[in-house]
Amino acid sequence: MMRVAITFLSLLLVAGTVRAQTEALLPVATTAGYGFVTPEGETAIAPRFERVLAFSEGRAAARLDGQWGFIDTTGHWVVPPQYEQVFAYQNGYARVRKDGRWGFVDRKGREVVGPAYEAVQDFAYGLAPVAVIQKMLGVMRRTRWGFINARGEMVIPPQFTRALAFSEGLAAVEVGTQTLMVTTGRKWGFIDTTGQWVIPPRFSSARNFSEGLALVREGNRTLFIDRAGKPAFEVPYRQVYSFSEERARVSDGTAWGFIDRTGELVIPLRFEQALDFSEGLAAVRVEGRWGYIDREGNLIIPPRFEQAHAFQHGVALVVENGRLLYIDQGGRVRWQSPSP
Repeated sequence: MMRVAITFLSLLLVAGTVRAQTEALLPVATTAGYGFVTPEGETAIAPRFERVLAFSEGRAAARLDGQWGFIDTTGHWVVPPQYEQVFAYQNGYARVRKDGRWGFVDRKGREVVGPAYEAVQDFAYGLAPVAVIQKMLGVMRRTRWGFINARGEMVIPPQFTRALAFSEGLAAVEVGTQTLMVTTGRKWGFIDTTGQWVIPPRFSSARNFSEGLALVREGNRTLFIDRAGKPAFEVPYRQVYSFSEERARVSDGTAWGFIDRTGELVIPLRFEQALDFSEGLAAVRVEGRWGYIDREGNLIIPPRFEQAHAFQHGVALVVENGRLLYIDQGGRVRWQSPSP
């Protein structure tokens, strides 16, 4: 049961990276398969699937007979199982893969962009990054990223060596110079939805904007910049993540804490591991067990879990004694899997 619990939790961790408006039905794993319960623990969709992802925008990915599709909140198929891999809906569209190529389906189940791309990222602001294979000198191949609209039209031509989805109106993209099979001079910058540079490429790495700040690496400095590209503050830590609920987790390589939007360390480096804040709480690990703190660093739910996930819709998925649980923000159990 421990192996099943950890596998299921890892699926939700992938789904949890999607910050779309999700539904309140919660995925669960049982001996009969995967299904969904309400936040009160009542069965909403009976377990019958091989795997599921969390609901997003009224749809949940589900796998049956080795193929992925999407169901609605009643458990009926909106997109029949036919894909090798899928991601949760984001801004009205979901990424789907068939025969090794990626495309998009809308919430009605229509394949609005057929599987034709080597890789894609989510839609945002009406645009999605897509990877296109280009031939050079008739034989060499290279990958370049551009942006399509929901009709599948290429509106920002493929010219970037890497690209992220738009966030807060800007997208982080990388450019470089290709000589034969080698790309040199790679630098990241930020473009707007017309493809124009807002922050010219000068960073060795970059993450998208979150809460008005973007994490970048310039020279030997790690810093947050504002939307004008001006440094907000430098961060002297080995590991840094983007802001979530006005806190960013940081580590010196041995312990984790949190900084505020001025760069001040407001929650000291005292945790073995930490996750981002969500709904006012962050999961932290102390002496091998996970619990939850508030934005001031106060321990709200004592560390007693083998694994933990961020809160969504007032509940969080955790593993305690090899058993899957959904707990509320008071640490009370809302749902639990059968005993291992």
